[in-house]
Amino acid sequence: MKKRVCVIGGGISGLCVAYGLKRAGVDVVLFEKNASVGGNIQTEFTEGFLVERGPNSTIASRELLDLIDSLDIRDQIAVPKPNANKRYILRDGNLIALPSKIIGLIQNKAFSVKAKLRLLMEPFIRTKSPDNESVAAFFERRLGKEIVDYAVDPFISGIYAGDPKILSIRHAFPKMYKFEKDHGSILQGALFSRKNATDKLPKGTPRSITFNNGMQTLTDALRDGLGDRIRVNTPVESLRKSFDFGFEIATGSVTESFDAAIICTPASAAARLIESVDNGLACELNKIAYPPLAVVVTGFRKTDVAADPDGFGFLVPGVERRPILGSLWTSSVFENRAPDGYHLFTTFIGGSRRAELVQNSDEELVKLAIDELEHILGVKSDPVFLNVKKWDQAIPQYNVGYETVVDAIETFTEQNPGIFFCSNFYRGISVSDCVKNSIATTADVQASLNRQ
Repeated sequence: MKKRVCVIGGGISGLCVAYGLKRAGVDVVLFEKNASVGGNIQTEFTEGFLVERGPNSTIASRELLDLIDSLDIRDQIAVPKPNANKRYILRDGNLIALPSKIIGLIQNKAFSVKAKLRLLMEPFIRTKSPDNESVAAFFERRLGKEIVDYAVDPFISGIYAGDPKILSIRHAFPKMYKFEKDHGSILQGALFSRKNATDKLPKGTPRSITFNNGMQTLTDALRDGLGDRIRVNTPVESLRKSFDFGFEIATGSVTESFDAAIICTPASAAARLIESVDNGLACELNKIAYPPLAVVVTGFRKTDVAADPDGFGFLVPGVERRPILGSLWTSSVFENRAPDGYHLFTTFIGGSRRAELVQNSDEELVKLAIDELEHILGVKSDPVFLNVKKWDQAIPQYNVGYETVVDAIETFTEQNPGIFFCSNFYRGISVSDCVKNSIATTADVQASLNRQ
């Protein structure tokens, strides 16, 4: 008899793992509580502007490109504009371009001579990361406080909307942790670590991947590939082991049996589902923090913006004490983001640094964003286009102590064969991480089914 597998949650992880299982010939059903799938990946076309309410792009990877090829959407990848790799930070109220590589910091005017000399000493720092070291402590120990304040801190805000003082270096940035562990230096690790040949990308592949019509192109293609395997408006109310073998899934008044279950929800929803099976793991999952985040998208006439936004955008270090985390110059990175003659900016407010600001009204958030853009870019008029999205729970934080979550999940899956976790609260937060983890999860599920 053909094995049945249920996937709970229709974000990028759930869609990818369900798609992989369908291609492998597994009878898979995906349950999504909302009216549509895609999770935080949401693209909207309004008044000639393309708005990304969630991620604007993701880091290119071999796994992601293979998925794109299987969906036959390679020709829809957006080609970045020439200056898209230029990134800025705000220092003393002014925009300063950052280098694309660590070694370029030595020649960069964003940092003092003292900070550059401290950076050159990094290969000679012989201390190693202790257990539970934070991202800030790791980089301050290796690179100095100024680099942490003006490079690491804004970088963390751009990726996690988090706090480097409490994020775990081992889990939030495992590659840097491994560079030090294996090479005794992050600079030497970056220079001399061997790259797997299968990880190399085709020549000309953009560093950041999105699509001509936005990130939702990817989730829409996965949705179409799954077809009637998806059940929207169908929240899963309970997951329990059946008396003989497998699992029973209750959705309203309907109960169905499956040979395996894959949980692809946020951590709090996952905790609710497995609470009756393992209350200890449920407690650990509920500890994972998700700071709130507001995304304020504004469109301006180019003639009303004094500065030339010729790059990816800018990030704001916490020491600058400003109310925004940064702003992407969306229309300067990819084509088809704004009508001719207009700029489109995506400004982020809140995160771990200023979580309380997300409680402001949309009007107050818009005013905050415009005031900052006026100061930094010389915006001279009201926007011609506005869009505000609030995420009450934005990005899971791999904070110090996160290994207790990892250990609890690994123990749980060993003791409860047939239940799997594939979500961005586990093994990576980016879209590319989710794609990679879905491939690994698909293989694990197939192996489990074969053992059954």
